Amino acid sequence: MSNYRRAIAASVIKAAFAQAGGRCAFPECQPLVLENGEPLLEIAFIESLAPGSQRYSARLTPEERTGIENLVVLCPTHHAYIDRNPETYSSDVLRQMREAHIERVEIALDGVQSRATTSRRLTYALEVWENNRENATEEYWQKFFSEHPEVLVLALDGRAYTLSSKCYVGGKSVDNTGGNELDFLAQYGGNVALIEIKTPMSKLLTATKYRANVFAPSKELAGSTVQVLEYRNSLLCNLPNLAFHTPGLRAAHPLGVVLIGNMEREITSEDQRRSFELYRSSLRDLKIMTYDELFDGIRMLASAWTD
Repeated sequence: MSNYRRAIAASVIKAAFAQAGGRCAFPECQPLVLENGEPLLEIAFIESLAPGSQRYSARLTPEERTGIENLVVLCPTHHAYIDRNPETYSSDVLRQMREAHIERVEIALDGVQSRATTSRRLTYALEVWENNRENATEEYWQKFFSEHPEVLVLALDGRAYTLSSKCYVGGKSVDNTGGNELDFLAQYGGNVALIEIKTPMSKLLTATKYRANVFAPSKELAGSTVQVLEYRNSLLCNLPNLAFHTPGLRAAHPLGVVLIGNMEREITSEDQRRSFELYRSSLRDLKIMTYDELFDGIRMLASAWTD
């Protein structure tokens, strides 16, 4: 197939990537980003070039076959997925997918540079934080992060990811009851992060000292960390079945993330700070981040985008 791909003019390939807005056309996909900041994307043919191959039709001229209207931009995972499922992803389906994606890109841009759009979204996120520091409703924050997934980028160490909410990660009994439902599952590259959302008002430590100068983790903090570890274990135990039903799901070494509390508001002494830092730094494969830490990082990002 590589010989056929060389028949596409470089200007056509460049135009196809620009038209796609640097994103995979498969719905709700956010492709892996390379070290140079470029998204990992490929050109796929809507109607194949080679006679006898999947989705080939003799009705196209050679010029039409290598023209931009016959190209759709996809990440490698979804490129392979559509090729493995030609009955589901016919030429007509791919053409509709391409057109819908281009429309989404045009609506998102709306004549404004993406840099300005990102800056506005980050600024809005900061306004939400300032007005909701004492909001103790988990459903509110669940909805907020679902609508503004970019805010969680700092919790995932700046990785590009695809965010899904209220995800089943296995754990049902033989009578089909129970099961583990995670707040968010972030997929990035060949791995995933399991994210448990509490609230800014959730306690980090017990109100009184456990002994001498030591504070114990609160019931909410200890419970949520164990819960994420249980989700992680459940995901790994059920991974073959989950991956079968979720194309592209990979979990080489899942990371657990707990977003909880407000360290600036709650932790006022050095003993409290040391106890909290010792607790969270001792946890393997699990990251604890507080709301004020997350939004302080967002504030720095917003400032960088507007400079």
